[in-house]
Amino acid sequence: MKELDRLIKLYQREPIPFPQLGKEILETLLMKTEREFFELISKQEIAGFLLKVANLPQYRKEAPEITDLRKALLILGEDFVKLLLLGIIAKKLTKTTFNEFNFSKFWARALANACFTQNIAGNREDIPPHLFISTFLMDFGILVLYSLSPEGYLKVLKLKDSGKSTLEAEKEVFDTDHPTVGGEYFENCCLPRRLVLTIYHHHIDFSYLPEGIPEDVFDDIKKIRVIDTGVGAYFSTEREFKYDDYLKYAREYLNLSREDAVYFLETLPSVVNPLYEILGLQEFALIPYSKWLKQQEEKLVQKLRQLERAEKEETDVIEKYKKQIAKLIREKELLLREIKTLKNKITHSSILDELTGIYNEHFFLKRLQEEILRAKRYRRIFSALLVDIEKFSEVAEKFGTEEEERVLKELAEKFQRSLRRVDIVAKLKIPERFGIILPETPSQGAWVVARRLQNLIQNYFWERFKIKKGAFITILTFEPAKIDPKKDTPAHIVLRFMEAGMKFLREKGQKNIVVLKIDKEIEKV
Repeated sequence: MKELDRLIKLYQREPIPFPQLGKEILETLLMKTEREFFELISKQEIAGFLLKVANLPQYRKEAPEITDLRKALLILGEDFVKLLLLGIIAKKLTKTTFNEFNFSKFWARALANACFTQNIAGNREDIPPHLFISTFLMDFGILVLYSLSPEGYLKVLKLKDSGKSTLEAEKEVFDTDHPTVGGEYFENCCLPRRLVLTIYHHHIDFSYLPEGIPEDVFDDIKKIRVIDTGVGAYFSTEREFKYDDYLKYAREYLNLSREDAVYFLETLPSVVNPLYEILGLQEFALIPYSKWLKQQEEKLVQKLRQLERAEKEETDVIEKYKKQIAKLIREKELLLREIKTLKNKITHSSILDELTGIYNEHFFLKRLQEEILRAKRYRRIFSALLVDIEKFSEVAEKFGTEEEERVLKELAEKFQRSLRRVDIVAKLKIPERFGIILPETPSQGAWVVARRLQNLIQNYFWERFKIKKGAFITILTFEPAKIDPKKDTPAHIVLRFMEAGMKFLREKGQKNIVVLKIDKEIEKV
């Protein structure tokens, strides 16, 4: 007899039912096409929720009200919409209790798991697409056990307070544990076997591996261990130990450097807290680990000062705390050095250009890579523009660097006003160069945009300086129909391809526009 069936018979209760809409969400995220995904989010309940989110001030800003679901999807981004769908499941499965068991805290942790998985997956290609759902559902067996016997699970919580691990306490009370029960529960829901096995085995001891675990499942479990300990550094009562375990597992199972592992964990609050705010989970907002460590230091320093004032004669006690302070200061100095490196990395990866306030080259390449992946996966066309202002250095020579900077700011603003809200306008590293991404735009439409920008630039310089100055514009259209979707097309190679077209225009010496098409893989430029 399976453990879940045994418990149902023992307690004469049915486990917490999984909502039908939740099943549809999981099936769609795991196994359905882009069209079926859009059909799902078009359901009245989901569409209304997504439009409400897209019209929040931080997303809509001062634009007109958003009523088109496709526009809302573009503004929020597909990955964030998937997290919002998991949030809908969490809301439907949240219940009010009057004891120590907190459904909201349970789902806040589960959503943090999913966010952390997506955060890492956005920077790596070896994270399978289903893993953010595995980490979201991996502890669902806890809810199953609580629904079958609330009194029994409260005993588990008391045993944990006495020092026992979660699995030890569950086995003592239920003679089984939540991974086993959770795996059986979702096996009955007909989810993919690989996902069910990761839930069933996510707490295994790697030194005593059960036989018969497929290699891909074992690899998933290693990654889950990294996610679990990383999020545990925010939710566990033993944060320092979870933090150390996370750094160790991140190195062993994901081959992450300490710097990258710290970066992913430090940036998790910026990813998960906006989701908490939308779902009404603000009370669980995360504080970056480095800030929390500083708060602990300040509390310890304050306690030491109180002790010094109240018990000056007890020098032994004071010396003990001084040693603790010295140790903490050493750890702080190490962490400050890591944070300095982290700040440099964050500054480098900031999405906005400091001068113009529009997107920078780093973000442009990131979004270009996303559009390439989207085009390959869903066979959707898009275009990109490279705009190079003719002889721009003459502005600084004639009118000074302050005027040159003012020109760049005003052109950036005019570019944004002349394009759609879903288009990406970026200031590249070369002073006179801009990059533009036009989603869902074929070459004919991109040509119209390029001509409009050419005229805009010519009119601007004539009206402001009474000089004739235009721009060289490279148009690139990505046509994925003939491209192998399994092959990688790096964004920086595509940019170099566009720059080669720009070089051709400059060598011609004419104000002109060139159109390039990508309908086969670019090996090198």
